[in-house]
Formats: sequence, C-alpha cells, structure tokens
Amino acid sequence: MNPLDEVRSSWASLAPTLNAAGETILAELRSRFVGKKGEVPGLMRHLGSLSADEKPHYGAAVQALRQEIETALDHFQAALREQKLSEKLARETLDLSLEGAGADAGTLHPLLALRDEILDMFTGMGFEVADAPEIDTEWFNFSALNVPDDHPARDMQDTFFLEREPGCEPLVLRTHTSNYQIHAMRDRKPPFRLINCGQVFRCDADATHAPMFCQIEGLVLDRGITFAHLKATLFTMVRSLYGPQAVVRFRPSFFPFTEPSAEMDVDCRSVGLDRDGWMEIGGCGMVHPNVLRNGGVDPDEFQGFALGFGLDRMAMLRHGIKDISLLTNGDMRFLKQFRGLA
Repeated sequence: MNPLDEVRSSWASLAPTLNAAGETILAELRSRFVGKKGEVPGLMRHLGSLSADEKPHYGAAVQALRQEIETALDHFQAALREQKLSEKLARETLDLSLEGAGADAGTLHPLLALRDEILDMFTGMGFEVADAPEIDTEWFNFSALNVPDDHPARDMQDTFFLEREPGCEPLVLRTHTSNYQIHAMRDRKPPFRLINCGQVFRCDADATHAPMFCQIEGLVLDRGITFAHLKATLFTMVRSLYGPQAVVRFRPSFFPFTEPSAEMDVDCRSVGLDRDGWMEIGGCGMVHPNVLRNGGVDPDEFQGFALGFGLDRMAMLRHGIKDISLLTNGDMRFLKQFRGLA
C-alpha cells in the first residue's frame, strides 16, 4: 500500500468515532493529520520519487484528502460547540417575561421622575412639549440669541466646540436649551406656549455645577404678555413642586436674550432642607426684541417670556441632595433611596 493510501485508510478507520470525540480528541486528530508536521503534509515528501506525469495527480489527491479531513473536523467541532451551548442555555434559563418583584424591582431615576412631573404640570397649563438639537451651530446657540461675539460664554473654557470642517459654520454642544427658541419661532407662528427639556453642556464642575446637566426651558409668545405672566407661571411651578410654604425671590440679572431679566432663588429651609441660604434654580425674563427679530417675529406685535431652570438643582432641593454629581455617577446605594418614584 502506498503512503497516500495508508493515510487515507488510517483516517477512514477513525472517522466513525468522531461523533463521540471531545474537544481534546478533535484537536489531537487535527494536529496528527493536517498539522504542520502531520501525516497529510508529510505525504508531499514523496513527490520526488514520482515521475513528471504522476506528480500532478498525486498532489491533487493529497490536497483532496486534506480538504476532506479539515471539513470533517470543522463540522464535528462546530457540532460539539453547538451542543455545549445548548446544554449551557438549558442550565441557565431566564424567563424575561417575568415581572420584577420586591427589592429587585426597577424604578425611575429621580431626574426622570421630576422631569415627567414638570412636563405634566406645564402641559396642564396649555404648554406644548418641544425639542431642539443638542449639537447646534454657534449662530443658533449664541448669535441669534443676542449674545455678543466677545461674550465670555463663547470661550473654550465655557463651551465645548466641535472640530470645524473647512468652510462650515462652527458647531457647539449647546450650552443651554435656549437654542430651541429660534428654531421654535421659525417653525411656528405665534401665539404659542412651549416647554422643552434636555441636556446641556458646559466646562464647569463643582458641588452645584456639572459639565452635563438637564434644563427645563419655557417659551411663551403672544400679544400683551408681561412680566406678571412670567411670575405667575413660576410661582405655580415652584409651589406645585415644593408646597405652598416655599419661599422664593427674584433677583435682577442680565441675560443677552431677555430684557428685563431675573434669577429665581428658593429658600432652602422653606422646602425642608437643613441648611441656611438660598439656592438659585434658574433664570428668566422677557424675550429680547432682537431675539424676536432673529426668529422672524415682529416685536411690536408679539411679546413673550422665557425661563430656563436646572432640573438637577431642582432635584437637589426636592430630595435634600448636597452634591449634584450624585445624580449622575451611577452609585446604586444613592439611587436605591428613590425606589417607588412614579
């Protein structure tokens, strides 16, 4: 029997046993027959003893045997892995249709629960929920909102600028949800009442500031809107969230996109916090005429107010949280305190 027939016969005698072979046996057979120093590659050493006419036929036969062995081994290897996976899945069955119960039940994050409550409150007052892009042009985020070119908020230390493509307008991660005001004015015709909630981004971080946080933004445009309408809306919001005993104050402030402008503070002790002083929760004011014009609205016909409040700070007041980073660092010991929020 020539060497090729000997190897073929040896392989044929072992092939019926492969159904019961394990990973180790299959690996040994692969090494023995088709490994670098295996029996099939070794057959090529006999080419030198063959005539020129015999060599092509012999080489083709060796290659065919190699292909037959590798295909069979691959087949049984895959079948073995499939069997092991099936056995593992049978042992580790998990019925995802079962409801959570007891201590393992999920719950809303405190920010999501507060967001839903505030949006429900504003929609109950006739507001429509709107949205705007988190990545926007510098024009929508700053220029259209009457922010001067030399305003410090445009500096790199306050704003996240994206890489600028040649010939393209600068893009930023929005620094406030106010960027949606111009979008809203261009998409709709007043009168309207809109409320917007989303993430904003600033280069800032300490106990009461975060580089990414959530803002609630309101915009009202109509004929005859005054600052009194703004105050009444904010008093309704704060007393609904913190109770009728909540003490608030308005402080004159400056924002390029509103005039007059104010910041709203809440007295910490009036909402049950064991700390003295006030906490600012947001800014507000009457929409600046330049902003109305940039949005295509005639300021002689329509007036409006805007409000922008930090959801994270409002949650700090609501739940007595001392460090804003606890709301976003994923600490389960902290989050488990809020089970049952609806």
